[in-house]
Amino acid sequence: MIINVTDHNKYLYHYTSAATAINCILKFRTLRFGEYRRTNDPKETKSWLFDFVSFESKVDRIDYDRDAMSAWLSDELKRDTRLACFSRDKGPLIGNHLTDIFNRGFCKPRMWAQYAEKHTGVCLVFHRESLEKEITTQLAAHTPLLGGEVQYKDCGIARDLFEELTFSINTDDLEKYGRDRYPAIHLRKHHQQLFFEKMSDWEAENEYRYVAFTKSPEPLDITYGSALVGMIFGDDTSEENKREMSLLTSGMGVDMRGLKWKNHSPWYDFERQGYR
Repeated sequence: MIINVTDHNKYLYHYTSAATAINCILKFRTLRFGEYRRTNDPKETKSWLFDFVSFESKVDRIDYDRDAMSAWLSDELKRDTRLACFSRDKGPLIGNHLTDIFNRGFCKPRMWAQYAEKHTGVCLVFHRESLEKEITTQLAAHTPLLGGEVQYKDCGIARDLFEELTFSINTDDLEKYGRDRYPAIHLRKHHQQLFFEKMSDWEAENEYRYVAFTKSPEPLDITYGSALVGMIFGDDTSEENKREMSLLTSGMGVDMRGLKWKNHSPWYDFERQGYR
């Protein structure tokens, strides 16, 4: 997990609080897909505003209430959307842990502060291929599922309605297929821009996410099986929580390591031989 790692696509990293790790994730060996509308990105939490576009010019856009239609489509696209978010290593990795540490997905100070309760939580390390297999096996058969890297792009508010159609309702399709079928058509065409594109300010997170669409109001959980391969403890993770997380993963072959900060540099607690 630390030494001689050269494949920057091998692992995915999930930052969380010690309480969530102990009481939910590690206890039940599950990951929960969160509600899309409860993230911390305004693009994802706020309602989208749509314009109208027609290529056949059969329908007058004045016939539609922009605010009402925007609220309807925004809700249709977001209401049933769940997602699981991870960070990634930034390539290339040369296998030298002295310099590679700054490109590792578990060594992001802002993410430790924001998602892992100010360095008191944990960063869970998953083997990407194994995790994707578990997610696909458990969800893909009955739940529409997308996965991929988040792209970072700053889009101005002024745009060409006939070229950038992500936030334009195609009234030709709407009239042809009706309101029941239109959201799925819009999603199929524009899922990349809607769910896998964020402002460049988020770029340091180097995010990979899985997006699922479910009609069920119940929580969407998946078991991760043997995909959990490591845990990185924060600089201020308590000894009690380290022991508890160690016990919960006993016998699972999970590697454990802590991050320590000396002056302005992060480093590993190599002097500590084990947490069990």
